[in-house]
Amino acid sequence: MPKPIPGLVLFLAFIMAGCHPRTPAPPPPKLFSGPTSYPVGTNPTAIAAADVNNDGKLDLITANFGSNDLSVLLGNGDGTFQDPKTVKVGIEPQSLVVGRFDADPYPDIAVIHHSDASLVILSGEGDGNFHITQREDLHKTPTAIAMADFNQDEKLDLAVSLLMDRVLIFIGDGHGRFTAGYSFDPGDTPTSLAAVDLNHDGYPDLAIADNGEIQRGIAVYLGKGDGRFEKSQFYKTRLRPLIVSPGDYNGDGITDLIAIYSSQSTLAAFLGRADGTFQDGIEFGADGGPTSVLTGDYDRDGKQDLLITNDLTGRFSVAIGKGDGTFVYPPSTYRSGDGPFAAVSGKFNKDSSDGVAVANNVSNTVSIFLAKEHVSDQKK
Repeated sequence: MPKPIPGLVLFLAFIMAGCHPRTPAPPPPKLFSGPTSYPVGTNPTAIAAADVNNDGKLDLITANFGSNDLSVLLGNGDGTFQDPKTVKVGIEPQSLVVGRFDADPYPDIAVIHHSDASLVILSGEGDGNFHITQREDLHKTPTAIAMADFNQDEKLDLAVSLLMDRVLIFIGDGHGRFTAGYSFDPGDTPTSLAAVDLNHDGYPDLAIADNGEIQRGIAVYLGKGDGRFEKSQFYKTRLRPLIVSPGDYNGDGITDLIAIYSSQSTLAAFLGRADGTFQDGIEFGADGGPTSVLTGDYDRDGKQDLLITNDLTGRFSVAIGKGDGTFVYPPSTYRSGDGPFAAVSGKFNKDSSDGVAVANNVSNTVSIFLAKEHVSDQKK
């Protein structure tokens, strides 16, 4: 049995518990078929989807914490993937974002590393291979990374949170290089960043999960449009949030937030107001050990749903949104591999709706689930 990842124990303290609604609804329809699984590097902790070779087919990239590398799986466009290419990076790559950082048409990658406390930039070569163009010493362990145009120059920038106390902003020059700029202290142990325009002023803001024992909650920092941020609100939470993720769960056109709590298998929805503030969180139960959450309309009814990977149960679950900020219980669940840790959705089969790719941290695989096309018939 593979050993757990020692470096991530600091961020994850999962206890199987939850808060269930009193009146369960009928089980939701099955949304996906599969899985088909592919081997990747050791202990994948993050996954992204992008067309890295510009052939019109989505590919996959995993950050492999245990083998100190990335795996790149080129898609065939029919829901299947080629054998992975291996890209060596720093020690214990933990999370990554994919975007176009330079002038060529190929996606590039930014990776944060746990053990050597570094940010690494890789340039795409257009064939599924990448080479390192920049390495930045962060001096403290990074916990999360986000990407947006923070200074409105039409070039992608990066935000990186550090263990215990800081968020660093790196300004991109459009040629694949990043320079450290503004930094700020968001609170106690930031573990997640979400870059999204919360107050509708056209500038990306940051929602930050503070996972510390002393100050636990969600910090909101509003972007000024020049690469700087000012603190707006802090929402103290009952439990310590591990992940914060944006979406519109009540269909009012205003961004809401979902938080995953690390001390229990529980999530909470914070419904947004037009001024960028939020109502109190509405808690609801999850499967055992939730580690990541995606937002999407997985049952194609026009309302946003949640897809949650659950590390302790070997499954991911889909909570169907009711369109009012609450979700159907129980969720539908799907067995992936051992230790499902992160997921990404995308049109892996060009002739169907979005499927899901799950990075399994213990079984060292990626599991592909394709969307079923007759969901409406199952609801009748």
